[in-house]
Amino acid sequence: MIDGQVHRDFERVRPAPRRARGLFVCLPLLLLLGACAAGWPDRPSLTLDQQLAATIPDMPDVRFWSDETPAEMARIRTRLTRERRGTETESKPLALLALSSGSDDAAFAAGVLEGWTRSGTRPDFTVVTGVSAGALTAPFAFLGSDYDARLRRLYTTITQKDVYTRRGVNGLISGPSLADTRPLRALIAANIDTALVDRIAAQHERGRRLYIMTTNLDAGRGVVWDMGAIAASGSSRRLELFRDILLASASVPGAFTPVLVQAESGGRSFSELHVDGATISGFYVVPDAALWTGGGAQPGGAIYLIVNGRLTPDFEVVKPHSFSILGRALMTVLYAQDRMSIIGTYNYARQHGMDFHMTYIGSDFGEKSKSLFAQPYMSNLYEYGARKGASTTSWLMQPPQAK
Repeated sequence: MIDGQVHRDFERVRPAPRRARGLFVCLPLLLLLGACAAGWPDRPSLTLDQQLAATIPDMPDVRFWSDETPAEMARIRTRLTRERRGTETESKPLALLALSSGSDDAAFAAGVLEGWTRSGTRPDFTVVTGVSAGALTAPFAFLGSDYDARLRRLYTTITQKDVYTRRGVNGLISGPSLADTRPLRALIAANIDTALVDRIAAQHERGRRLYIMTTNLDAGRGVVWDMGAIAASGSSRRLELFRDILLASASVPGAFTPVLVQAESGGRSFSELHVDGATISGFYVVPDAALWTGGGAQPGGAIYLIVNGRLTPDFEVVKPHSFSILGRALMTVLYAQDRMSIIGTYNYARQHGMDFHMTYIGSDFGEKSKSLFAQPYMSNLYEYGARKGASTTSWLMQPPQAK
């Protein structure tokens, strides 16, 4: 499935059929236990109007809702067009790379990028987007092939201890999550420094864009962050916010701790609660309004989608247990949602005369991992991705269902 995955470390809480996006199979247990987060900051009383008017201090226009109205998206599009005026990307056809969620399966996309570089056909992308695990890869993909070695090192050396430590069931009963993601926060900090953010700011000034999606749990909506605008803001908090957004986009609800993002509205400061962008969608290409109306892009260009996962579920005889049934049902819904998202993106590309390319983990990679973020599984998946990236025949020109 496009995202990531019932964490096997937590299967003692609920036996899981296989990986399912965002550990959503844990959510029924959360509801049943009525978890109370001891030590978690008190959440503010906030109205919908205050949330809608909320901005990030010192950084206006660094985000928008993924489901903005067509009228609001037209306003945002006008601003973005104005910002690109006079840059080297203004007259170039759009080349968009979308990196999906996928937890440890994100090693696949990292490998694809290196193989793509070796093939000599990797584009200079106008826009790069990332969701969840794809968000952690996106800044390096955005900066280009100079960072292939960094991605290789990350995905072929990290293990579970570099991402999280277990809290177990007590994390549900007395805390905000099953796992403590301080190791992941430290890993992000070690790889996202001021120099890297400065390079992203420079690319932003060229007219290129890097977008990461999180989910605002209070609003129940996807938030798309303009990471280049954050990098170029000049705010003293730009590095902190940049790191926070990457962590939030990969913070699986219930499993990983939500990230508090400081915002203000009407002179009042408060913290928003942000989690995994895959709660909304396994990948991000264009706003919902553009998919519905067909607007929002100039003719020409190309969309490239790297799916960090498989597109069809494994067959399994489901055990007659409540959580097994719930988990399998949720997984089935998510598979269907992912397939429809891919088809919607393909249709959008066709409407605008854009090329569509996608690649994913095929049935020819049969290796299974017994634990999350396990080596050598991730290393082998990386090498598999590198082989696919280097092959000009591994990119599909239409969704597999359309064949």
